[in-house]
Amino acid sequence: MRLFEVLPEQFFHLLTGTNKHLYAEALLRMFELSQREKFGVRLNVMRDLLQELIETHRELGLEISFDDEDNGRFPDSTKSQISLDELSRAQANAMIRRMAALKWIDIEVRDQFEEYIVLPHYSSRMLALFQELCEARAVEYQRFAFVTYEILTGQEAKRRPCFAVLEARRYTIEFEKELITLYNNMKHHVEQVVQKKTIQDVLDHHFKVYQSKIVDKSYHRLRTSDHVSRYSLHILETVQKWLLDRDLLEETITDGLQSQFYQSREEAEKDILDALHRIDQTYSGLDQIFNQIDIRHNQYLRSSYDRARYLSQQNQGLDQQLADVLEQFADIKEINSDKILWSELFRLQQTDLLTESSLFSPRRKRKQHQPEVHVVVPVSNELKKKLREKNFKRMRKTVTREKVERYVLSKLGNRPEMGLEELAPSNLQEFLFLAYVYLFGQDGASAFELKRSDARRILHIGPYRFTDHRIIRKRGRG
Repeated sequence: MRLFEVLPEQFFHLLTGTNKHLYAEALLRMFELSQREKFGVRLNVMRDLLQELIETHRELGLEISFDDEDNGRFPDSTKSQISLDELSRAQANAMIRRMAALKWIDIEVRDQFEEYIVLPHYSSRMLALFQELCEARAVEYQRFAFVTYEILTGQEAKRRPCFAVLEARRYTIEFEKELITLYNNMKHHVEQVVQKKTIQDVLDHHFKVYQSKIVDKSYHRLRTSDHVSRYSLHILETVQKWLLDRDLLEETITDGLQSQFYQSREEAEKDILDALHRIDQTYSGLDQIFNQIDIRHNQYLRSSYDRARYLSQQNQGLDQQLADVLEQFADIKEINSDKILWSELFRLQQTDLLTESSLFSPRRKRKQHQPEVHVVVPVSNELKKKLREKNFKRMRKTVTREKVERYVLSKLGNRPEMGLEELAPSNLQEFLFLAYVYLFGQDGASAFELKRSDARRILHIGPYRFTDHRIIRKRGRG
């Protein structure tokens, strides 16, 4: 299908001529209003909005000319007799008529002869693209990989495998387009920064434009939090499994035919294989795309630095200064010493005298490190005895595997097993032992083992609450 089989022949004429900025802003406002009023915008509401827009442009001194617009010509005699409010309203009506004539909008007459503006499908998509171009939005690159992974591995892939493959291809193509757009935007900024004339312009572009629009909203997110490597490997594994599993591929082809996505089996198989290969090719080549983006980013940094360094080191000679003075005088029609801005003709530079502080300070050799003298303080036998007793006391309080085993085996006696209910704690120390019974009874290194009960009976004994299990003595232990 060709472009102008979808779009009207003179569709883009609206965005040419003197009023192109006015029409562009009017269309974007109409699109925003249509997102809220989903079933059409009332014509009188849109006319009031356009009238306000025209009056705002006129107050700001922006150029507005309706002389060459369809149905927008106003004779001079008529303009002198009507007010500015009536003129703005008539021009707003002319704008609506021209938009309708060029097929940007459709006008429908509904109940009680009230007129509504409706956007055709091609206008709606075109204006959505215009709005996206005007917004400096942050791209969530990880979202594309995450959605692709969820589609290929989720429940929808089991119920409707063909739909899942086609949706995964659509998100993959969109992801690749966003990466290429980032790459091209970096190239555009490289071309811009090398054309700057002053160091301040270079710095403004680097920190206010490139840093905010590219680094903060795209590049930094792509290389850090939005990195897609965590999903790309799983996506490639899933696609390879899909290509190698003939039964799954047949199921996908059958689903595509049942969903009436294709007319024949050959068409379905060809397109599904193409979709799987496209996903595989894109995610296999991500490293190459990332490397090219890194190269372009480094190229911008190098160009920005080189341009700033060149401008900082540029020193105009006497010939260039005389040429600038003659050029300034050539633009002055009447030479009057009082009106000439001499500061703009001559570059004044202040030079300070040479001082000691301006000289380069030589580096000093670092002094050899001299460690402090280590003083050995003798420890008395009495202090050693106190520390040893303190450690023994702490060790006696420590819960060890041997203490827990003795506690459990004393409760078991000669029995081969017992319920955990018999270890119901009566004090804090026994409650602590109970926790270690859970721990040591499952690691396989104790004289007993804990066998979980399928009944999952919860015991409430005193202030304590725990699940009842079985404690079994190991053979040959205890």
